[in-house]
Amino acid sequence: MNNNYKELEIKILNVDVEKMKEKLKTMGAIYKDEVTQHIITYDCYDAIDMYNLALSDYKKTKSSYSLKKIENIYNYIEPVINNHENEKIKSIYEMSFKEYLQSSNIDYKKLNSQEIKKIIKECQKRFFKWARLRKNGSKIELTIKYIYSRSEEYDIDQVKEIELVVNDFQTANEFLKELGYIPKKEQEKIRISYEYNNTDIVIDKWPLIEPYIEIEGKNIDDIYNIAENLGFKKENTKIMNTDDIYKSKGIILDDYSKMTFKEQIK
Repeated sequence: MNNNYKELEIKILNVDVEKMKEKLKTMGAIYKDEVTQHIITYDCYDAIDMYNLALSDYKKTKSSYSLKKIENIYNYIEPVINNHENEKIKSIYEMSFKEYLQSSNIDYKKLNSQEIKKIIKECQKRFFKWARLRKNGSKIELTIKYIYSRSEEYDIDQVKEIELVVNDFQTANEFLKELGYIPKKEQEKIRISYEYNNTDIVIDKWPLIEPYIEIEGKNIDDIYNIAENLGFKKENTKIMNTDDIYKSKGIILDDYSKMTFKEQIK
């Protein structure tokens, strides 16, 4: 499991692969491997759907377990709740939402109020969560990823992930579907991996777009220093996901159920 829950990552777009390989060799980066990755990404339930399911369970059972599920959903969206919304929540419950869930006088009608549901709906526009199952050569990784912003430009520390290694691709696929994650698209890419000063540097090749470099590590300054060593200033780097890169090329990746080097199926 990846204990570095916060992912610090930048991208450098439209790179010359052979030129970057030479630069990485010159600066002393350690070549790891070059593999073709098979990837399936999955959507999760929207926060409001999850909230309504948990609320329905609480209405039937009045159990502390149901309240815990409601609290977990709130924890997902809490980082994007703004001051105005926080004040609105306090006016509804006369305390914070978490304090109310732990109180001894919980009113189902208050949990079911349209005001709190409206806040959850607004927050989920600024919060995104998905799963990724990736076969990387012989290694299979399952990752849950979060972005606390849906804008095309978000900060380097707004992306989080939890990752673990699994031993069977198809079983993991069925497991995710049983958990309620919905297969969204199947993808393929070629990844050339390097390591330098405890930082991962990869060159990614995807169908229909130009190759790009991804630099990921634990220290923001180290990441930008590596980019500069490769010949790129901070303003030449991007903090964006692959969907956004395709979108910048006029390709809506969500329109495709399959995006491999041999097939692109809408």
